[in-house]
Amino acid sequence: MRFFLEQLADYHLQKYLTDISEFCFVFPSRRAGVFFRQYLNDKTPKPVFSPEILTINDLFGKLEPRPVSDNISLIFKLYDSYREVMDKDITLDDFIPWGEMCLADFDDIDKYLADPEQLFRNLADQKALDDDFSHLDDDQVEAIRTFWSSFDPEKLSRLQKSFLEVWEKMPELYRHFNERLDRDNEAYEGKMFRLTAQKIQDKTVGEVPYKHIVFAGLNALNNCEKRLLNYLKIKGIATFFWDYPQWIMEAPVQSSDQGLIRGEHEAARFIKSNILDFPMPADWDNPQHDGPEKITIATAANDLGQTQIAAEFLNQIPPQNNAGPDKEDAPHAKTALVLADEALMLPAIHAIPEAWDKINVTLGYPLKNTPAYGLVETLMTLQQSMRTTRQGKTWFYHRHLLGLLRHQYITTIMGKEGRQLVNKLIAANQVFIEKSNIPAHDLTDRLLKKTNTTEDLTEYLKNVLQMVYQHLKKNPEANLEREFVYHLYLTIKRLGEILSAQTEKITPETWHRLFRKLADFQTVPFRGEPLSGLQVMGILETRVLDFDNLVILSMNEGVFPHTAPPNSFIPYNLRKGFGLPTIDNQDSIFAYYFYRLIHRAKNVTLAWASSDAKGQAGEMSRFLHQLYYEYPGVVQNDTYIQSVGTKMAPEIFSEKNEEVKKQLSEYFKDGARALSPSALSTYIECPLRFYFKYLAGAKEAEDISEELDPRIFGNLFHQTVEALYQPLLNQVVTPEIINEIAKPDKIATTLEKIFAKNVPFIRQDKSVFVDLQGKNSLVFEVLMRYLTGFFKSEKQNAPFTLKGLESNIHMDFITPAGKTIRLGGNIDRLDEKKGITRVIDYKTGQGDNKISKFEDLFDTSKHSKIKATFQTLLYSLMVENRGTPPEKIQPGVVWMRKLFTDTDTSLWLQQGRQQKSPITLALAKDEYQDGLGQLLDELFDEKIPFRQTTHEKNCEYCVYREICLK
Repeated sequence: MRFFLEQLADYHLQKYLTDISEFCFVFPSRRAGVFFRQYLNDKTPKPVFSPEILTINDLFGKLEPRPVSDNISLIFKLYDSYREVMDKDITLDDFIPWGEMCLADFDDIDKYLADPEQLFRNLADQKALDDDFSHLDDDQVEAIRTFWSSFDPEKLSRLQKSFLEVWEKMPELYRHFNERLDRDNEAYEGKMFRLTAQKIQDKTVGEVPYKHIVFAGLNALNNCEKRLLNYLKIKGIATFFWDYPQWIMEAPVQSSDQGLIRGEHEAARFIKSNILDFPMPADWDNPQHDGPEKITIATAANDLGQTQIAAEFLNQIPPQNNAGPDKEDAPHAKTALVLADEALMLPAIHAIPEAWDKINVTLGYPLKNTPAYGLVETLMTLQQSMRTTRQGKTWFYHRHLLGLLRHQYITTIMGKEGRQLVNKLIAANQVFIEKSNIPAHDLTDRLLKKTNTTEDLTEYLKNVLQMVYQHLKKNPEANLEREFVYHLYLTIKRLGEILSAQTEKITPETWHRLFRKLADFQTVPFRGEPLSGLQVMGILETRVLDFDNLVILSMNEGVFPHTAPPNSFIPYNLRKGFGLPTIDNQDSIFAYYFYRLIHRAKNVTLAWASSDAKGQAGEMSRFLHQLYYEYPGVVQNDTYIQSVGTKMAPEIFSEKNEEVKKQLSEYFKDGARALSPSALSTYIECPLRFYFKYLAGAKEAEDISEELDPRIFGNLFHQTVEALYQPLLNQVVTPEIINEIAKPDKIATTLEKIFAKNVPFIRQDKSVFVDLQGKNSLVFEVLMRYLTGFFKSEKQNAPFTLKGLESNIHMDFITPAGKTIRLGGNIDRLDEKKGITRVIDYKTGQGDNKISKFEDLFDTSKHSKIKATFQTLLYSLMVENRGTPPEKIQPGVVWMRKLFTDTDTSLWLQQGRQQKSPITLALAKDEYQDGLGQLLDELFDEKIPFRQTTHEKNCEYCVYREICLK
């Protein structure tokens, strides 16, 4: 079977071989021209000059020499016209979104030769009707006010008047804008088309520079294009070749109340009129085909599944890579992977089997998805948040500065120095960082330079990218990264050139917005084999091209065809009435692309995803439904079953090797370390966590904290209570004394000092960062309430004698195996009341003050909620070791979260509903010591490794859970 371009080349070589160099061939895309030129080259019997090969836009450019300006320049010119005609006070930032839509509408108006005066007059009239409330009577107005309380028809009328003035002045804006372009000898694309069409009508068009023009594979023609084609047809210097599947021309049968009727296939909407208006040569034999014998519609669960479908499809095609596109034995040259959703490009490329060593990617990689673009975005964010004080000091917000220093390009360039700088900034924990605190470095000096004008900003970004590019040149494997940086550099340079030609001075924020607009449409081209190998392309690149083997991904409704109408001020009914393109045109165009593409293929798979990236249900494209019910051949539905499974996470443990045993020996008698109650709690909850934290020294990743985490919150409470109680050490504390130290102003003053000591960024100059306090001021107020509630409960327990605050205490404990282990820690408070020494711990977290039996304290599944009892009993043992009888020692806990509901600090043993006893060391000692001895013998047993806990609830908030694969 012959392809369309192949047949076209044969036809013209046979009829016009000697004259073909004077011909011009017009295709819908440049990609089609590349393939056509190759067919001519392969089939030409003798050397000849190549004909001119253009797109339809190129041809208009030949006939109308006025250059088409870029969109950003046009936006500026339209902005100037808008200020003169409508609103001189509008800002560029407010205008840009409106201007983009306005420019697109002007483009459509000109390409379809609509009368702008009449169109905008109708538009203003329709807007007036839409917003007319004069027909409402008083009762209706009152009814509306029941759900729209501010509704005021008279006020709306005033607003409507100014609103309607905008639409009434649109014809004047159109004229003013076009007159300005005429003065500057510039045009937008629609204006260029209209100028050419007007010349044809006025018979002032210049001589066509070609002996003959061949139009091939076009579809939806605008009115300017139709006028040009008709003009060339009348002159007898044009021929037309339309590429379409025959079956779309045969109207499908539809049932109705009147019986069976024939409709029109949406894909044939434009082709039928094109064939009537511009007939093909009588001797042209259009290479028709009935379509593939079988079409496979493959359903995937998600986008990744679609790429696997493509991989399986490609695996079924034999790998022959060296033949040209005209060879019958070159399946790879006639195989295409088409992406309806271009976001799938990278996953699809990665899924291509290795046997396909020749790949041509026509899409290009979006510049906005590159690390280089991310670097510029980070630099822009840093510039916008950078502040300079009156004293000339420059400050950076920590998130933006660290984000820049952690960028992959910057970390590569700075190496060890960069990592050290990041660690230093994190250790300082400053939310705002002064530039003088950053060591001098050639790179940071360039990166942290403040820019004040858009000219400075452009040069600043260009210099940074140049430096990054020079560094990447040292790495031979960074070719792709250099391309990213190079293309981004060109984009910024181009934007700078455009803006330098404008009289309007813009802000850096507007520069950033324009940069994003320009970069959104930029792609980094891939190098490949354009005429052989696997062709990876989007839908638009497939126009006029044919393939034997075809797999199309993302055949989902809303993706292909795209269901969103174009952004426009002109409503659907006016577009329809004035012959402008509507969403219906868009549907017909994509239907044509689809049916034309598949009709000559031999092997077709169409994949769609039943769910999107957000997990929402996907819908199969209407084109697939149409195929299923209307296609005369076989349509097979397949569901791709993705093999998934979870591997059992390997058990992670640490043996007690010589290094570990050496570390553990430091906890023996006369060792350098002591096991704290919290360390033993960690071991009970998870031995492996104990190993990571206390032996391996694996620390949680640190970052600068703007807000107070629970650990700091607890420290602030502890230290404030200690500071207020410190003068009363070894004294009797009475309710009157507590009233004195618990005065709000005294608590607040003390708390402020503790804040400044614990939270470094609080000490920064408040005159510079007045908005810094935010949530931390709320934390301050919460702590004030907790402290007030704490001292209120303390008054109820007074009087008592304060014996110790944050007392550091140690003891040696002999285990049943004869090991002497050093235990120690800091007791929050020791006091004495009625001859009983109370060992008090302050707890900011949750927990229970009751246990059913002492064995539970050593049970990993129960320990988390009763760890406070375990820890205070261990402190009580240490107090006994100093000479206090066990019957005189009582552990207790101050629960901050219960301060306003329960002031009881006692811990309880509740073995039944009625059997509730306060826990004292005398009551708990024997069982507690037995459990503690067994625990310590296990911990120091050389044969028992540190294993993961079997109680996975303990892993919920563990910082090592990712290491453990929990």
